[in-house]
Amino acid sequence: MIHKIKIHEKDAKEHLRGVKPWELRKNDRNYQIGDDIEFTIVDAYNKPTGHIYTRRIIDVFHGGVYGLQNGFCIITLGLEKTDQYIRKQ
Repeated sequence: MIHKIKIHEKDAKEHLRGVKPWELRKNDRNYQIGDDIEFTIVDAYNKPTGHIYTRRIIDVFHGGVYGLQNGFCIITLGLEKTDQYIRKQ
């Protein structure tokens, strides 16, 4: 499954540099290991910048334990789909 979500430029830069291989998200999409996330980069005004990239989910930590609120999750992103998937809209 491919999940299409927006991401702010600052967070996208951290993904693309490899320093932030995770996302904290509300789990309203039933994220699963092996799913892909297509990130649309947006600016400070929530307007798309025209850049999109994709990452594969390699782990999902579900809330309800260790202080993470129920209904939220931490998604670990793999590097299988990286720069070659960056494209302008």
